[in-house]
Amino acid sequence: MSQRIAPESLVGTELVLAGERWQISQYLASGGLAHLYLARSTAHRERPVAVAKVLRPEADDRQDARARFDREARAAIRVRHPNVIEVLAPAAQSGGLHFFLAEHLVGVDLADLLASQKRLSPSRALRIAIGAARGLEAAHAAGVVHRDVKPENIFLEHAADGREIAKIVDFGSAWITGDESVIPASRRITVTTGFVGTPGYVAPEQAEGAVGAPEADVYSLGVVLYELLVGEPPFRGRNWIELVHLHATAPAPVVRGVSPSLEAAILRAMGKRPPDRFPTMAALAAALAATPEAAAG
Repeated sequence: MSQRIAPESLVGTELVLAGERWQISQYLASGGLAHLYLARSTAHRERPVAVAKVLRPEADDRQDARARFDREARAAIRVRHPNVIEVLAPAAQSGGLHFFLAEHLVGVDLADLLASQKRLSPSRALRIAIGAARGLEAAHAAGVVHRDVKPENIFLEHAADGREIAKIVDFGSAWITGDESVIPASRRITVTTGFVGTPGYVAPEQAEGAVGAPEADVYSLGVVLYELLVGEPPFRGRNWIELVHLHATAPAPVVRGVSPSLEAAILRAMGKRPPDRFPTMAALAAALAATPEAAAG
């Protein structure tokens, strides 16, 4: 097994990507599989600062970890859209480190915002959901199904002009159409539950083992929007098995305090069967944009 190292010790390290050198300038944070750093091009100082996502050295010899890490870069790089994080190139090796570079986003992820504010105003919630839907529609058009849409994977970028831009991030669980290299690893990504995704947001058919379809992302985004408006997820279970069962069988709770058209859109997005939902993210975004709450915002 690779040796565990202090993440701060990599500050100053140079990474080489396609012949260009990037120097790690600042440690940002660590996740389950990777450390995050700021990195600057040593030859092109005018280039924007990037985020270097570096696979933890102790996870580098784990096949499932490398598969998820490589998939995240490979899936995101297929999609070029203002509502999707930009990954600069596929994952690469440099100096014994496995990494990729992505745009540096300034803001907060939706989960942290919910933790501090509990619920959002309908107009703000809709702006976020519509932006996320547009990003996911672009991903679907590129043959990428995210499969883990949840507040933690929607980042709210604070743009220089004052706008708040929803960005879809973390494509580590994605299904990539035509990329056969991801298929053998697809069931290994969430080994604790036996399916890909997060129990509180996963579509019923995905929990049953379906590999990937846009309608599953529609369901998950419907759950996220419900939580933004109500302040809590639609279902709670004592364990992940009960939670998944509720998503598959229990009627969606009433969404109080919103217009009938907005409640109808959320409930349709959360239909138990794929044919019951909006067929595309574009259709969901259009339905949300047509509600009185969106017009008021």
